[in-house]
Amino acid sequence: MALQYVLIAIYSIGFLFIIEKWSLFQFNTINRKWFQIIFILKIMAGFGLYWIYTKHYTVRSEADIFKYFDDSKVMYEAFFDSKKHFFQMLFGVNCEGQEFRELYYDNMTNWYKTYDSIVFNNNRTMIRINAILHLISFGSYHIHSIVMCFFSLIGTTLLLKTFNPIKQGQKILSLFLVFLLPSILLWTSGNLKEALLFLFLGSTVFCLQQIVSKKKWIYCPLLLVSMYFLFITKYYVLIALLPVMLGYSFKLFTDRLIGLRYLSALGICLIAAFVISSVKPDYHFAGLIAGKRNDMIRYAEKMDAKSLYDDTQIERNWSAVMSCAPKSMVNAIIQPLPHSKSNVFQWIAFIENLLILSFLIYCIIRGRAGPEREYVWFIVLFVAVLYLILGLTTPVAGALVRYKVPGLVMLMILCLLLHNKKLSLKEM
Repeated sequence: MALQYVLIAIYSIGFLFIIEKWSLFQFNTINRKWFQIIFILKIMAGFGLYWIYTKHYTVRSEADIFKYFDDSKVMYEAFFDSKKHFFQMLFGVNCEGQEFRELYYDNMTNWYKTYDSIVFNNNRTMIRINAILHLISFGSYHIHSIVMCFFSLIGTTLLLKTFNPIKQGQKILSLFLVFLLPSILLWTSGNLKEALLFLFLGSTVFCLQQIVSKKKWIYCPLLLVSMYFLFITKYYVLIALLPVMLGYSFKLFTDRLIGLRYLSALGICLIAAFVISSVKPDYHFAGLIAGKRNDMIRYAEKMDAKSLYDDTQIERNWSAVMSCAPKSMVNAIIQPLPHSKSNVFQWIAFIENLLILSFLIYCIIRGRAGPEREYVWFIVLFVAVLYLILGLTTPVAGALVRYKVPGLVMLMILCLLLHNKKLSLKEM
């Protein structure tokens, strides 16, 4: 136990030192101490998440913050028994035989999904990352959590540097909106996929901007690497990002016709989805969306999830998906809604979402895009596609709150872009 406290102190101080010295955390005259404060708050939120999952969700094998950590121990121990097997599992090379199943996978609970599909199993990404972290954590969960806090801090900071929405007089408020809203702070501060998601989302968007707007082609390899890791972490976020990446890339040919560029990019992606669905039936987009939704509903019913708000399963065709789309989009925006079985966490999430929507409407009415129209289109289209995918595939409010966090951060950046005037706390 004493060793764990020492490690927590060493890693925390080490990352605070990196924040102090790394140029990433120096921009827009924001003092680095604010990023250090945010990092400390993220560590505290990580401990809070640990407390929630140990006191209120007591089945450890079903707790998201523990299940990848526990499974990764099996892979980590293989490093000492057979380094060949360890690296085969780490890189996914020749590791699907009966031998591996008996030695390793049968001792894991999440290497195979409950409802597996042809789409990449991103559980394995988290297991592999945690297996690597075991080499430096000495088995302490909190070290994994602290590293993930730092990853998400890097990613969110890259998003801030890309869109640069912080105006004079709004620095502290802007940092609060982007980093410290309850859902953002909580779900990006633990050993969860969201931490990796923000790291790779931030690096993807930042590299794209450096290439398109500043013609720094040296970022091309890093862009491809970031996109790959974003895909194996949360592939649907990359799918939502592709239309806006294409629309933004059209800027290489013209700075004008912003709306047309993004709508054309969306149209191209939709056509591509229809073509792929016709040529490759196994990758039929409507079928994959419906399958994901139906699997989520069956799993929620099996676990008796109290936050399942729509148990309507749909057929695996475009007609069924499109007819369900409007209602799903609305649900993605307004959920979670309170009900008779809501607990305190669901009420907090409801109040937070209500305040966020009110603030967004306020900024739209009072604000103006000005020279930031490019980024406004970028964010609006990304969030719209992301929320549509989430609304269609995740009819469980508890999961939806967490999955919406990338869109929530982007919406806060949108609010800051729209509100060019100095915004005081009294106005709020």
